[in-house]
Amino acid sequence: MNHATVIVNITHPRDADLQKKSLWFSEQPGITLLTSSPKSLAGGAEEPPYPILHITRKGIYLEAGDHPLHFHPSMALLRVMQILRGEGDRFLEAVDLRAGDVFLDATLGLGTDALVAAAQVGAQGKVMGIEHSPILAALVKDGLRTLAQGDCPRVQNPDKAKAWQVLAEAAQRIEVLWGDHLELLSGYPTAFADVVYFDPMFRHTREKSASIRPLHEVANSGSLQGETVAEACRVAKRRVVLKERKASREFSRLGFEIQEGGNYSHVDYGIIHKEGAGS
Repeated sequence: MNHATVIVNITHPRDADLQKKSLWFSEQPGITLLTSSPKSLAGGAEEPPYPILHITRKGIYLEAGDHPLHFHPSMALLRVMQILRGEGDRFLEAVDLRAGDVFLDATLGLGTDALVAAAQVGAQGKVMGIEHSPILAALVKDGLRTLAQGDCPRVQNPDKAKAWQVLAEAAQRIEVLWGDHLELLSGYPTAFADVVYFDPMFRHTREKSASIRPLHEVANSGSLQGETVAEACRVAKRRVVLKERKASREFSRLGFEIQEGGNYSHVDYGIIHKEGAGS
């Protein structure tokens, strides 16, 4: 199991709320927090030996590499706004989620697709997200908890305000799990979830996005294994979905049928339909 050692930097050490937040992170599975004074983190000739978790009054972010990593539902917000306007979403077309479904995201990452899925399955549905990196799992779990409590920015645009409300409700339906997806999938009963989803896209992410770049420092960059896909097929009632870069050989290697559409997109979705479950 992949454990993480992280240096914690509390910007206002006497702030009780920040101290509680630090304690919460220290209690998350798979994480060892090392305390360090701000002086020891600043101006050093050598890079810190571990990622630094900065706990501030304005939010929490992880310093991994040259860019900060923090939870923010930016792309999910834009996509939910488009969905509310009646526009299509390729991810939702691929996973074909219905009200009340159980959706299992086996590569949670920053949780963008999980949020969109949670909005789609509605109040009676459930989303479970498996993340291999313990610090990334904790960061997203904390962000979802904050979002679920209604901690949203005040906006004048009614469409954006509605989208924030939808995301706050959706965040309440997401359960974040830390661990290896093969191991966790193997523990679920057959036909446990309606849809199982894989998005190992950060393995191929171009160095253009400052928000995604730090994922390479903390996330699992390994290839998806056939044994894992087989377990996903057992656990899924209707379909298993894989998101990969366009023209990826992973689709054929793992037995996925590429969904038509998205001619101008740099990604494709592959689907394995379960027998007797329809399309």
